Amino acid sequence: MPFYDALSGWKKLGDDIHQKDAAVFAYFWNRMKREIEQGVAPHSWGKGFVQSDYAKHGIDEMGAIYTA
Repeated sequence: MPFYDALSGWKKLGDDIHQKDAAVFAYFWNRMKREIEQGVAPHSWGKGFVQSDYAKHGIDEMGAIYTA
């Protein structure tokens, strides 16, 4: 909707904030995945979630990152 897009100047700022936020969460997600692969991750709900088949339930990688 061009009219709505013209009035929504906050969308670029919101996208920038989301990208930075996602990068922070992805850092911790990737670190947890490495620790699991190395066998040094402590027991936690996040560890169980990473090891589950979350994709089978329709959860994509970014959804999994925010969930864990």
